[in-house]
Amino acid sequence: MYIMYRTTDDGSKYASAAVSHRDGAKTSITYTYLGRVLDEKAGIYQNAKRGVFKFDPKTNTFSDTDASYVPPKRPDRRKTEHVSVDFGDAWFLNQFLLKSGFMKVVDSIGYGNPDTLHSMLLFYMLSNLSNCDAIHWYEGNITRLLYPNANMTSQRISDFLKAIGTDEKRFMFQKAWISYVFGNYSKDQNILVDSSGLPNGIHMPYTQWSNHGGKVEQEVRLIFVVQRSTGLPLFFKAVPGNIVDISTLERVLLYVKALGIDVESCIIDAGYNSGDNLDLFYDENHQCKINFITRLKSNDKRLTDMIDEELSTLHEKDNFVEYDDRYLFIKKKQINAGSKENNPAWMYLGLDCARLSDEQNKLMKRAVKDKLDKFQVFEAMKTDGLFGLISGREYSCEEILPAYYQRQAAEQIFDFAKNYTKLLPLRTNTPETFRGHLLLAYIAACAVKMLQMRLKTADLYFGSRMEILRNLKCEVFSSCILTDTPQALVRETYEAVGIECPPSLDIENGRLKYKVPSEETQKKTPSGETETSSEQKAGTPKKRGRPKGSKNKKTLENKAMDRSSQPQIQASNTTDQARGSKSVEIQDRESKFYW
Repeated sequence: MYIMYRTTDDGSKYASAAVSHRDGAKTSITYTYLGRVLDEKAGIYQNAKRGVFKFDPKTNTFSDTDASYVPPKRPDRRKTEHVSVDFGDAWFLNQFLLKSGFMKVVDSIGYGNPDTLHSMLLFYMLSNLSNCDAIHWYEGNITRLLYPNANMTSQRISDFLKAIGTDEKRFMFQKAWISYVFGNYSKDQNILVDSSGLPNGIHMPYTQWSNHGGKVEQEVRLIFVVQRSTGLPLFFKAVPGNIVDISTLERVLLYVKALGIDVESCIIDAGYNSGDNLDLFYDENHQCKINFITRLKSNDKRLTDMIDEELSTLHEKDNFVEYDDRYLFIKKKQINAGSKENNPAWMYLGLDCARLSDEQNKLMKRAVKDKLDKFQVFEAMKTDGLFGLISGREYSCEEILPAYYQRQAAEQIFDFAKNYTKLLPLRTNTPETFRGHLLLAYIAACAVKMLQMRLKTADLYFGSRMEILRNLKCEVFSSCILTDTPQALVRETYEAVGIECPPSLDIENGRLKYKVPSEETQKKTPSGETETSSEQKAGTPKKRGRPKGSKNKKTLENKAMDRSSQPQIQASNTTDQARGSKSVEIQDRESKFYW
């Protein structure tokens, strides 16, 4: 076997592997097309079928190239002097990730080509395109000058996802991320555990038929562990869709313990509620070692018994509470929980007045439609608006709902992952690439949550602001880039995070030349909560001049006139609120109990 080469007019070299055959006096040659020659000496080639690969003619074998290998780029034959590309969103996001120190956490994965890793992270946060179109996004975005050595072809992306999808890479990131959260945000070890389905039709072991809440579909179950005080995710795990939530809690708690998290309390949904799982929160002396709150299913015998016993007195004045502009009746009693019902716990029976009204209106319509008799209507009305909770420690009736509703943070992380990263739809074909896709989407969700927390201090929403920043373009010349003049909303967003939008940047050896921002430090209060600087609290960089409140009357009048002459800014704020953030939608959904 030997290699045959041919050179095209533009100087590109292509190769084929030739094998000679002899049949008596006749000889013949068969050819295996290898594609474009990237490195003749090392035997590295590229074609549409295999992507970038190595071929050894002595053994007639194909193999993958090292992740750190960067293929030479084709010469740019475009005749235009300069091109315009997207700038505002990628520059803003990249500067934030560098400034926060998060890029160092990402690099803990140890992938051989960090340019590919960083570019793919930005792609997962800023684009809805499929991975096979990543190269088109890359070429039209400033990312190609931020990270010029990235391999963004679809074949190399599959190799990249496979390389980072190993258990070793996943745990390397998770350990570094937990250390980062505890060191920069909060050491809080109170957690929320929740899961969500990833529907898909991919033929792989993770995809199985699932019956979740009466909905049957093929899916993967994704489990998140979230820090209660910050809402930041601490751990994730994917399991086949046919594994029910109730059987995963013990292993999830063991995983987080192995990662160095000594859980102090845990809030779980009704899907995790079972006698065996509640036993996990008690020691051998039946003392609650890990405080917990969980919701009861509507058919739980303890709930139905309490309804029969306490419903007649539930509407008394002493049981009336107010929570978040809602009014409820809540009554509690002490019970025994666990597989042997020998662990002391507290049970709460609640009646949501607003929910009661909604459910009864729906029941009246259904009674007419389905021709229910009065006895069927009466039985259905008995449980309308009712819910039950169990806790390992005693809360007052006013405290239990604020404590339980902290689980909204877990719902918000699923929302970020599904709407602001490329988690869904799943576009991978093998378990190996799926695991890499899942890790990258998780990393992107962590970054989105961090940025959302920062923007929230200035009352800005992540989704709408990224769309606005995308409209800021830049023109690329041979030695520099020139950015467009940012509009008011763009300046406002940049200032809220303390990032500068430069008018121009030099290009050196195909890469943008800029000063990497210094990392911010987060101050902590004695309770462990993150305390931002006064600059961050204001949402804008600290300005020189008089302190707030010391302006004279004329200055205040001039500023009022300036604000009234900028209707577009007021309209933009209205647009932001109209679009809303997904976290607001989550709160609306979570403001009612669902069985």
